[in-house]
Amino acid sequence: MKQKPTNPPPSILKEIQNNKVFPVYLLCGEENFLIEGTLKQMIDHLLTPDTRDFNLAFLEDDNITIREILSQADLYPVMSDWRVLVVRDAPFFKVQQRTTPITIIRNAFKIEITDPQKSISTLAKLLDVNPQQIAENHFNYTNAVDSLIDELGTKLTDEERGFLERLPDIAQQLDTYATEVDDTGDIAVLLEWLQGDLPQNSVLIFTVQGPVNERNRVVKAIETVGRYRSFDPVEAGPSVNRDPLYKKVSDKFNEYGKQITPRAFSLLRTRTGGDMHTVAEAINKIVNFVGDKPQIDEQDVRNMVTQNTFDSIFDLTDAIGKRAIGQALKSLHEVLASGQKPIAVHSTIARQFRFALQAKLIAERKELRNVHSRMPFRDFTENIFQPLAEETGSALPKTATHNILKQNPYVAYKIFQTLNAFTVDELVTALEKSLEADAQLKTSTSDATCILEQLVCELCTTPSERRSTSL
Repeated sequence: MKQKPTNPPPSILKEIQNNKVFPVYLLCGEENFLIEGTLKQMIDHLLTPDTRDFNLAFLEDDNITIREILSQADLYPVMSDWRVLVVRDAPFFKVQQRTTPITIIRNAFKIEITDPQKSISTLAKLLDVNPQQIAENHFNYTNAVDSLIDELGTKLTDEERGFLERLPDIAQQLDTYATEVDDTGDIAVLLEWLQGDLPQNSVLIFTVQGPVNERNRVVKAIETVGRYRSFDPVEAGPSVNRDPLYKKVSDKFNEYGKQITPRAFSLLRTRTGGDMHTVAEAINKIVNFVGDKPQIDEQDVRNMVTQNTFDSIFDLTDAIGKRAIGQALKSLHEVLASGQKPIAVHSTIARQFRFALQAKLIAERKELRNVHSRMPFRDFTENIFQPLAEETGSALPKTATHNILKQNPYVAYKIFQTLNAFTVDELVTALEKSLEADAQLKTSTSDATCILEQLVCELCTTPSERRSTSL
């Protein structure tokens, strides 16, 4: 099994600043803010303002062909050392299927006997090889399957590993495998260009918002002759000082002659969700707000960065789950003080418990272990949310607003963390009480805040406490 490299990749920007420029780059990932920031700095270093109009081109048409791209990439610069061509969201990089690799493998495994042709074809697409390469045990296939096994690790059962190991034997028994070679058309032209004599004064930069298939032959070819970087959300470290985002934020504040305390940073990360674009906007707001003040504290962040409404509601439901009436009421008042209307707040509380009940039933049916707060968001999305959405999503309401598996994965991530606080019966009771409060809000003349406070107190009360009170 191949070992992943432990050394961090060299910085693209530092290489360019040291005049080490490659003919082709691929910038991709979920953090579009980082992609665009890196792209801008690359262009600023490669091209001067007075010659930029002659030497910078953008191609953003979904129907752009490889030949059109290469005809632009082969042009010579005008009064400049470099010509730069930026191609955004080229379709041949995008991950075509939403199905996770482990689900694809299991589906192919199920039809190994009944439809071996489709089984091999399915795995060939996943591994980005052709069936003939599988049958010949070609090194492209062996490298791809080793990478896949390494990527999936313990998610693969012994039977599934055995299935992957015998794929060449299955493919060799098929009469038509040799006809399914797909090295034709535009992709073959691009691969030939990447493997040939590349332009010496032209830089081709592909940007893709979202993930790409790392087993894609074009991605591999770019890695050989250029640079490939994936810009993904910066995950929280085990402590503030070991959080990669803390260093980025600290460095940015240092540019303004300011420092941020660890507690203030933790609050900033929580309220922005770690999204780089939101973090950057928040830093600008805070700097303008504090003036000459050299140190950024929690109150500065609290004053300038509004907490995400969902996270505020999560704090409320989390406090309810802990039966912490004082904290729950405090969270309720904070949500209302932020300007949220009582009916909207109630609707969100009911929605949270509806989703929690769905998640609880799914977790019990699938025998899922508890999702702890220390589980990385990406691991939850890839290993739990996406497989569940594919396998179970259709069993829930079709309306997206009533289906937890049709929400942003972050919503489900937060809710799954609360499941150990409630039983199914308690969640059902919570929904019943929410319905009663809804009727009161819409028909009663009582104060809306009082109705919500009463609801929160009832939800924080355990069944045994309710029974003892009624005696």
